[in-house]
This record gives sequence, C-alpha cells and structure tokens, in this order.
Amino acid sequence: MTFTWTRIVRDALVLLGVIAAAVYWIALTESGGQPVDAHAYWAADPGNLYGLALAGQTSDRYAYTPAFELAIGWSRLLPFEVFMAIWRAILLAILVYLAGPFTLFALLTVPVASEINAGNIQLVLALAIVLGFRWPATWAFVVLTKVTPGIGLLWFALRRRWRELGIAIGATVAIGAVSLLLGPGRWIDYVRVLVSSPETSVAPYYLPLFVRLPVALAFVAWGGWTGKRWPAVVAATIALPVYFIISSSMLVGVLPFVRQALGRLIDEGRLPVPRLNPAPEVAP
Repeated sequence: MTFTWTRIVRDALVLLGVIAAAVYWIALTESGGQPVDAHAYWAADPGNLYGLALAGQTSDRYAYTPAFELAIGWSRLLPFEVFMAIWRAILLAILVYLAGPFTLFALLTVPVASEINAGNIQLVLALAIVLGFRWPATWAFVVLTKVTPGIGLLWFALRRRWRELGIAIGATVAIGAVSLLLGPGRWIDYVRVLVSSPETSVAPYYLPLFVRLPVALAFVAWGGWTGKRWPAVVAATIALPVYFIISSSMLVGVLPFVRQALGRLIDEGRLPVPRLNPAPEVAP
C-alpha cells in the first residue's frame, strides 16, 4: 500500500479542523457568545412574524420569507441555550463538510467565526448551493430565505440544463405554495416589509445590492459559459440582499471545488507530491 504526504497532511488537517470546531463550540456554549441572528429566528412570534420589522425595529426582527418558518419553527420548542448549542453544532458540521482540510483556516477568519457565533444561515446557504448541483431541489432553501442569491440558478439556464432548473423551480414553488396556504397574511406582511424598509448598504462595506448585482451576474454568466460551478457560489454570495462582514463566510462553498481541482492535479501528476513507500516485508 502506497501513502502520500498529501494524504497524511490532508487527514491531519481534517482532524485539526474537527478539534478546532469542537473547541469553538464548547467555548461558545459556555460563554453564550453573541447569537444575535439566531435569537431573531427563535424569538419571532409565529402569529406576527414581521411585527418588529413593520414597527421599524432593527434588533430581533424576522427578516426572511415566511417559508423559512417551516424550517426553523422547531427551535421555539427548546430553551434558547439548547437551540443555540444544536444550531451551532449544525453550522460547524457544515463547515467541516464543506471545508475539509481547510476547516481550521476558515474558522480562523473573522467572517466564518462571526457567522457561527451569530448563528446566521450563510453556511447553510453554501451547503444548499453545493448540493444543488446534484440535487437541484436544495436551491429552494436559497430562494425561499434570502431570495436574491437565487441568481445562481442562471447557471443551469446558461448550461441548458433544463431538467435541473425545472426541479429547482418546482421545489421552490411547491414549498412556497405550502407556506402561502398555511399563512397568506405572512406573505403580505413580508412584501410590506420589503417595500417599507428596504436595506441598501451597511457597514463595513456599504455596498448596496444594485452595485453588487452586475458583478454577481458576470460571475454566474462566466461560470455558465465555461462550465465551472464555483462562480455560481461567488455570484450567490455577492447577490445577498445585504452584505455584512459575516456574508463572506458563504464563500466556504467554493472550497469543495478547490479540493476537487487539487485532487485532479495530483491524480494527473501535474502537482507532484512525495510518496511514502513502506519497507517490503522480509520473508522469515
């Protein structure tokens, strides 16, 4: 059996990443951290999801489509501390899955560490996009939460992959329809929130959506024409409705494609790596 330094280093880095994720989870669970985003999901009133937003309040307001309530409503069955421990564990597991040997390095960045601390959904969006190239229905989560990152679906149109595009759109419409039937008034309130309090730009980047949107379109168009998938992740990230400092954490979704590319280079011999050949057994 032949081993390579690449495999040894890769496995060691994955292990370090898992350990770092566990340590960070313990630290946040013990200290509480600042779970400002997750608290907004948990504290939302199911009977009046957009009450705080319509009142002009910026903290603890529910800012996603009513369909997201179908995915997050379970959180209110638990004490907030328990929900937060579970939610951060999910986010860290997603990080390890997407980043692999790059987990430790990603966790050391401000956007990723802050994302997990706050309990936002950028990492879940990244996972949905990556999985969406195999199971297009996961794009429904992208469209039915922050909406505008759904621009990444243009990749399928440009590649003329109509079946996958149809599945993504069909799943989105189906879940949205269920949400509408369960609470039509919520969708009316959601539209009222969009119209009454549009968010254009925030610190530290101050980049409104209309400035970022052409760049996002350029990325997804280039990815569609070349067949590369990672530009769709970049496009969806750039097209987030509001770009905070933690928004860049969604770029973790690029790492699976980086890992695949490195693996191909090694397999093709274009990225030579030293090998460890165990000594042959000596016959007795």
